[in-house]
Amino acid sequence: MTELDKTNQSRKEEPDLYKRSIKGGFWVFALKLTTQGLGIAKSIIVANCLMLDNLGLIGVAALLIEILNTFSESGVNAALVQKKDDISDYLNTAWVISIIRGILLFLALYLTAPLFASIKVRQEDIPLAISVMRIMGLCLLIQGFRNIGVVYFQKNLEFHKTFWMSLAGILTDSILSITLMLIYRNVWSVIIARLISACVNFIMSYMMCPYRPKFHFVPSKAKELWKFGKWIFGGRIVSFILTQGDDFFVWFYLGLPDFALYRYAYRFALMPTTHITYTISTVSFPAFSRIQNDLPRLKEAYLKVLKFTALFSVPASFMIFFMGPDFVHLFLEEHLHPMAIILQILAVKGLLKSLNATRGALLKSLDKLKARLHLQWLRLVILGILIYPLTKMWGIAGTALATVLLNVIVSPLGMLVAKRLLKCTLFDLVKPSLVPLGASIGMTLGIWAMKSLVFTENTYLSFIALCTFATTIYIGIVWAIDFSLDRSYNAIIKEQLSPVLNKINRQKDNSA
Repeated sequence: MTELDKTNQSRKEEPDLYKRSIKGGFWVFALKLTTQGLGIAKSIIVANCLMLDNLGLIGVAALLIEILNTFSESGVNAALVQKKDDISDYLNTAWVISIIRGILLFLALYLTAPLFASIKVRQEDIPLAISVMRIMGLCLLIQGFRNIGVVYFQKNLEFHKTFWMSLAGILTDSILSITLMLIYRNVWSVIIARLISACVNFIMSYMMCPYRPKFHFVPSKAKELWKFGKWIFGGRIVSFILTQGDDFFVWFYLGLPDFALYRYAYRFALMPTTHITYTISTVSFPAFSRIQNDLPRLKEAYLKVLKFTALFSVPASFMIFFMGPDFVHLFLEEHLHPMAIILQILAVKGLLKSLNATRGALLKSLDKLKARLHLQWLRLVILGILIYPLTKMWGIAGTALATVLLNVIVSPLGMLVAKRLLKCTLFDLVKPSLVPLGASIGMTLGIWAMKSLVFTENTYLSFIALCTFATTIYIGIVWAIDFSLDRSYNAIIKEQLSPVLNKINRQKDNSA
């Protein structure tokens, strides 16, 4: 069968795949946009209400949960999504694995809490630290019993169901955290909100999905899932060390106050681009997996996704870099102001991370996890070489710089891997970022001019006006370039908005 025949057959098998991916992307993006808005509000209020030691204590508890989640990741869910065949025979086994994992994780955190609570924590705060870690561990236990059937939402690109299921937990966590923090102003406000949110997510997984798992374990099915999942497991461990190892290093080497500053700077700097990354990888992985045997179609989809990612992630990173210090000094208390320079450095990391996300989804969909793991190991080695000397010289600014440099060094190698897999040129992979990059530079010059000539003082009004002005400039430049060239961005935006526009039109027709 020729490549053309394979492509035609693939299009017949999945004729509406791209439209479904777009629709799914809209729902995932809506979810992450909601999360981002609520997360920023929650982070500002929590950060302003607590001192750095208490912020660090909450951050450490969250970091430990992330560590346990990562080092026990079986890759089962990814294996279920990646399989092209029916997965119903695997679900009960996957659910049993999830339950056992949740129980073991809870016990591990419960038993090791006294050990971790003694690291860089003030003596008088150790009992509080132990209690916080153990209560947070209940979230792991609850998560283990969640309905495994929700994996169908991602596999079938039904992300609107994921949106409504997740939104309940997000609203619960954000509203409770903000309300309790404003009333009590202590760490328990955040911990209780997270615990209740975990319960809401558990309940919603059974309300939204009709599948009812049974406690039935088949060793052969588990072995088959592990065959794919082991590479996810290995990749997740290395990826975690790359993304959270710097947090862990700052905690151990510099202590809780610096850890809190670094973690919050990371959160504010990478929140927009990380959400874009999550959206792209969540939608792209199942979509790419369905056309993994159709190289021309996969290449077309990958480049289109890369172009859409760059359209939003590039200006977001530029905006954070140039407007970040103004945001810190306006919205955060004085004890958090040292994070401004860290936020700027990490904005560069956010840009590189969002563009790299498409490659991760591509490698997973093609079952090229070994190549992905090798790239991650290289990044880990470079981080290990850079992080200590740079941190010793410049503190948390040096830590942030180390994470940026490793992305700068390894990203070209990742592009070469994608070039070989897709059989395209390096220019094909660079081209999707050129227009957003040029428009973002123009936007930055506009911000600089307005700050120098008009908005010479940093106020809430000037901040909002500058952000609005910058966004307008960026949209205008992109539109002008696109209009004079191939209007490809115009087509992409219409495709992305088509699910919403079609729904509005249907509602108008029904009302008429």
